[in-house]
Amino acid sequence: MTSASSAVPGSADYLINDQFADVGRNGLEESVRILIAGAGVIGTVYGAHLAEAGHAVRVLDHGPRTAAVARAGLIARDMLDDSRIEAKVSVVPDASGEAFDLVLVAVRSDQLDAACEDLAGLIGDPAVLFFGNNPRGRQAIGGRVRGDIMLGFPGVGGVMHDVTAEYVGIPQQPTALQAGSDTRLDEFARALGARGFAIQRVADMDGWLAYHAAFVACVAAALYRCDTDPGRLAGDRATLRLMCAAVTEAFTALRRLGVTGLPGNLAVLHSPLLKGVAVRYWARSMSSPMGELCFAAHCRHAEGEMKSLGQEVVSQIGHTSNTRRLRELLAAAHSG
Repeated sequence: MTSASSAVPGSADYLINDQFADVGRNGLEESVRILIAGAGVIGTVYGAHLAEAGHAVRVLDHGPRTAAVARAGLIARDMLDDSRIEAKVSVVPDASGEAFDLVLVAVRSDQLDAACEDLAGLIGDPAVLFFGNNPRGRQAIGGRVRGDIMLGFPGVGGVMHDVTAEYVGIPQQPTALQAGSDTRLDEFARALGARGFAIQRVADMDGWLAYHAAFVACVAAALYRCDTDPGRLAGDRATLRLMCAAVTEAFTALRRLGVTGLPGNLAVLHSPLLKGVAVRYWARSMSSPMGELCFAAHCRHAEGEMKSLGQEVVSQIGHTSNTRRLRELLAAAHSG
């Protein structure tokens, strides 16, 4: 996550948004063929916006959820302004039926292996954007998927309610996309910017994802200690202090391992000198609707993914010195 006030072009992260005001309603200069792999909240929200912008969106078949998409389309509701999108899209049985310009892989980290198998039949040379928690970055993908592998992270949170993705944008975390000069990814960013999404381009997306995974694993572990009740966590200062100390230890350990890409606002908030500020910040956040929509709902729905992240963090940095509180917090995630 990077704050809009501090990020500038040429830095590790930078925001792009207002410059898209003159792109027009459709965002991209011409229609792009897009395949969505994973039609949960994230795939639904981004897929609906791209389809609404006039692009050829297909959804990869995967069980009951995509059967609902075939019937009703991709439906997304912004819970802040109550705007709603209903986009009719096609569901395709596999990835080999047509060539795509962009494949958006919006699955949980514990579903990456299955997603790679589902995409093994891709044809042509698409940009394949893995869009979610992925602490190992490109190493998790290897050479199993055809095309140009790219990394990103969504800037929304929410829940599925029947067939509708109810979501909010996260002001502190614009949609993150790797930096570079790939035209397809540039156009994807431009399309989202035209739809009102704030975008940040990140120089080291692999490192960004490693830091972000450590952060998410710590927040999830703290929520599990409070039965995924964000209001209860907000009032549990001991657990909040442990969570914030664990995040700081994780960031310090990753830096010592030479990992770059730490999101700027997380670096400031979780610096050792701001322990009290971090605790108060997360107490306010968890007691607000964002605590449920951006953290607790996903922890409740994706406990397997959160445990996997915790295990990955412990495996990567748990052996380093001065990680006592990190290991204490993540003990439950590391077991079983």
